[in-house]
Amino acid sequence: MKILQVYKDVFPEVNGGIERYVHDLSLFLDSKGHSVQVLVAGGGTRSLGGVQVAGVWSPCRILSNPIVPGFTRFLEETDADVIHFHLPLPSAVVAMAAVRKKLRKPYIVTYHSDIVRQAFLMPLYGPILKKFLGGATRVIATSDNYIHSSEYLKNLQNSESIPIGVDLDFFKPDTRVEKKYYLFVGRFRRYKGIFVLLDAWKKMKNPPDLILAGGGGLIERVKENIEMNKLPVTIMSDVSDLELIRLYQGAKALILPSIQRSEAYGMVQVEAMACGTPVISSDLPTGVTWINDHGETGLHFSTGNSSELKRAVNMLEQSHNLRKKLSANALSKAHRLFSGPSLFGKVEECLIKATKT
Repeated sequence: MKILQVYKDVFPEVNGGIERYVHDLSLFLDSKGHSVQVLVAGGGTRSLGGVQVAGVWSPCRILSNPIVPGFTRFLEETDADVIHFHLPLPSAVVAMAAVRKKLRKPYIVTYHSDIVRQAFLMPLYGPILKKFLGGATRVIATSDNYIHSSEYLKNLQNSESIPIGVDLDFFKPDTRVEKKYYLFVGRFRRYKGIFVLLDAWKKMKNPPDLILAGGGGLIERVKENIEMNKLPVTIMSDVSDLELIRLYQGAKALILPSIQRSEAYGMVQVEAMACGTPVISSDLPTGVTWINDHGETGLHFSTGNSSELKRAVNMLEQSHNLRKKLSANALSKAHRLFSGPSLFGKVEECLIKATKT
């Protein structure tokens, strides 16, 4: 089966959650004997980490969304048996709407997130998106929470939930490692709530050590905040996969303080839980709170509320038994629900069924 996956960028050129997912899914499908190509904005034809990539010229990006005039032509000319779109990607949705009906291939969609930052465009784009989703053989969301809370998914008859998993042989605990610090993993973006996290640390009399594994556009502001408030916070950028696992293994808890629906899933939670590390997360009604069960695999705090985050950290600091219980439950849930190959297999089934409709 020939499969075309469509997103704006691809790992390792861009180290983002969706980019990594598209890359890993492509390798899995290739291992199952399928021919896979990834269509992205820009860069020309190349091979990246064993994945065949086709880049179509893009003159610019508006609010991080690429404008790609050639997407429609590529989608009409592809010899793929099925197309797998990864959203949000308005340029691909609009391009597919322009494809002549006789040249359309069956397609499925993985709906990673609503459009949040560019929500002002939805009165124009929303109707096109709804028609596009309705025409898909299957629309995959990464959690039931997102289906129920998204205006564009909740009334669909062709949707289902398939979570994103991890390699449980790679992400795993190490009982020899002492838990010494709290951990944040992710890009320093506004929706990540990193200043909520730093504000919680500022409110503590004797804050514990905190490691921020990431970087990005806000890094200078983050550094200034840390220095001005003399916080026990270390920034680690360009962390390798092996270093990341060690960070998860040595953390008392992962903290995910995101403040917007752009945090549709929170893959770092799954990675941490697979390493036996509990999670403290904001109570966003997305996949975030579906992955992390309050009082079971970790703790929730009200989104944007640094005082509640401070209290959650203090609870873990004061109770080794609570941390031990949450850690065990987190590891158990990771093995029960988040095996990467098993979940990729479910996506493969959706692609196969699409070719038979």
